[in-house]
Amino acid sequence: MPERSGQVALAKVEKQSKKQAKLAKTGLQGMNTNDINGNASNSWLGLNWELILSSGWGVLGLNVARAMELDGRFKPVPLAQAEPIDCQRSEFEPMVNQLNARVHQVRQMFDAGQPGTLWCEFPVLHSLGNNIHMEGLPKQREVDSEGSVNYAICVFEYDLSNEFTLENAAKFELVFGGCRWNQEVLKEHGVPNTDLFLHGVDSGLFYPRRKKNQNRFIVFSGGKLEYRKGQDIVVAAFRQFAKRHADAVLATVWNNPWIDSPESIALGGHVDGELGMDENGCLRIEDWAVRNGIPPGQIDDFGLVPNELMSEIYRQASVAVFASRCEGGTNMMAMEAMASGVPCILSANTGHLDLLSDDNCFPLLKQEKKPEAVGLAGKQDWGESDVEELVETLERIYVERAEAERRGVQAAKLMQDWTWEKRTKPLIERIHETIQNQ
Repeated sequence: MPERSGQVALAKVEKQSKKQAKLAKTGLQGMNTNDINGNASNSWLGLNWELILSSGWGVLGLNVARAMELDGRFKPVPLAQAEPIDCQRSEFEPMVNQLNARVHQVRQMFDAGQPGTLWCEFPVLHSLGNNIHMEGLPKQREVDSEGSVNYAICVFEYDLSNEFTLENAAKFELVFGGCRWNQEVLKEHGVPNTDLFLHGVDSGLFYPRRKKNQNRFIVFSGGKLEYRKGQDIVVAAFRQFAKRHADAVLATVWNNPWIDSPESIALGGHVDGELGMDENGCLRIEDWAVRNGIPPGQIDDFGLVPNELMSEIYRQASVAVFASRCEGGTNMMAMEAMASGVPCILSANTGHLDLLSDDNCFPLLKQEKKPEAVGLAGKQDWGESDVEELVETLERIYVERAEAERRGVQAAKLMQDWTWEKRTKPLIERIHETIQNQ
């Protein structure tokens, strides 16, 4: 959609009903209409979720925005920022400055009106999760945005597909599944307008530069602590492994800002779910792990770690373990570890299947289907990794260091084709194609 005299045309709506609302048209003035290379851009594209480095969606959004700026066909407009984007990386600075100028203008419009919907005269890309299966497609924010054409990246973990799934998907020109499993579930339930967007990895941050620790065997595990992520399986396996290897250390980035979610970790029957908070609002992971059988001194939790600092943790790891019961995307932390050349153990289910090949990692192939009795509906495709298989795999890697390193090298080579620029290009092309055909 062509730009109009350097303005981003928006319309503020006072009520949720578009038919009843009176549109007060306005524009975002004073924005640089070129991309970060100085090239003219053909169209604005709204990103309707918050771009913050403390969440997976935020990291995805920031990297997608940068890939769009570099591509030049679209100019990303952040529509859901509560605060200016904070990114300390020098190579992102020109783009972040441009994005924050747009954020400021968008916030002025939101602040001037009442809660409702911001109707944008340009396309908008939305984030969807399990709400795609819910009646009315519940919104995650008090104020929302709609575009002239709407697209969605959908990352869900629960297959609760029903008549609402079709109704909600029909509100979008295209719904991009976050992994092949997501896309297949949507197709199986009759969603005709589905496509695929496999997430990328930041090759400027995550690349092989291993720092081997000759005295410690460091087992890394990441992801917010919850039943779905399977850290209880990791604890159950590591407490056995640690009994035989005093040099082994479980290094974790498991903090979870969602208070209720950590308690679900007890559903698997391997651990208790009684986690306390420290004075900084972080989960007491180390105390909890020791109480659940990991020897003191063999657990090291890093707390909340900004994404740009994760590379320093990966480079020290001997192996990384991701025993997720389900991944609606392709597991960003697993991809970062693989790109860093860390030998990885991955559960062979859902989104992880997009990452697996014969020689790039160590797959956990025993995937039991757990009964619905654990209280989580819609998990018929989830997999329960076998604790003993994980222990055996850790023992194999401990002994066969050269083979583990070889697989880490293969994983890093694979991830060279998973940069954000390469993975975002098909997304841009599909959106651009549908707009041109309208």
